Amino acid sequence: MKCLENITKKQIPNDVIIQSLRLYREIGKNQHYNELFKDDYEFLSKQLTTLEAYSFYRCFYTDLKIPESRLKSLQLDSTRPKNKAETLYKNILEVFNIVHAPRRTPFELTVTEIHNLVLLLYKDYYTKDQLSYNKLERVKHSLLSVESISKRESLEQMIALYSSIRRANEYELSYVNLNFMVDFMNMDIYKIPDSDVVSILIYYIICMQDGINATQYVSFFGKLLLNLKEYNTAKDFSKMNWKDGYSEINPIHRLMLRIHYELYNELEEMARDYQYESSLEISKSDYIENTIDKLNQIFSKEDIRLKHPLISDSTINRTLKRMQDENKIRPLGKGRSAKWTKLYQKESKKSILKQMNFDLGE
Repeated sequence: MKCLENITKKQIPNDVIIQSLRLYREIGKNQHYNELFKDDYEFLSKQLTTLEAYSFYRCFYTDLKIPESRLKSLQLDSTRPKNKAETLYKNILEVFNIVHAPRRTPFELTVTEIHNLVLLLYKDYYTKDQLSYNKLERVKHSLLSVESISKRESLEQMIALYSSIRRANEYELSYVNLNFMVDFMNMDIYKIPDSDVVSILIYYIICMQDGINATQYVSFFGKLLLNLKEYNTAKDFSKMNWKDGYSEINPIHRLMLRIHYELYNELEEMARDYQYESSLEISKSDYIENTIDKLNQIFSKEDIRLKHPLISDSTINRTLKRMQDENKIRPLGKGRSAKWTKLYQKESKKSILKQMNFDLGE
């Protein structure tokens, strides 16, 4: 727990303080967003769950090589995993289903809650022994007598220190959470080699509960995936000199603040589109057709979903069927991942010279 133990000795740079203030200005809009999306929150949560699970997998487990088509199938409750890799992905989906459940029980940072989270994430993927705590050797008064204790005790001590720092209310909460995350990464609490993964998952959950509500609507791990190289570099940098109590966490702190701020920017755009769609007098089907008109010649339903996350699949399917019947589009394959092509060419805009009938010759 070197970071938490030395938190009073660290100086927070001015640029990080400014980043924090910018973020908290956005956090002040939480009530507005909660009120705006309350009628569709359950739908949004379900949609975000699958996106977060997919992005989480892409961030940390791409070496498992599950085909994209299979990942989509595994999102269905009826699909059963065929191997350990697929079992892990189903576990990831379950974790995010619980985290984003509309009427979920808040996560408490206790030894029991953390252990339950680890067991849920790696159920039937790691063995019972692998999911147990590491041992920490302590030398007694005798030179020949060595006592081995579980690192569960070390985790309890770290949680107690973390809680006392939060109660003192002298540090910004996400900064305290980040110090906990880096400590957890380095303490090798469990025998499994996934401390880095578990630690950022805990950080994600407690930051959400501390009021960074953008992560309830926009994918945090999707944004992390886009910045994965920078994250891994900052993470490795934070591990240097950790044992000596001189861990440098400012780079990873800057990155987390920036990601959270960008999530709020995306949430603001999402809110604007949501309000616009709610006020439309034309039908949702016509609105989707207008979007299709602006897409590339060949497109997919996923392209439409990205533009209209709040419109149901049934509405998208009805629109595609109607446009197919009107001979405007046709499918290029079968199944959920099938591509579609437009049967008309969108008229390109004429240049200003052509509009004025200027003929400049060859």
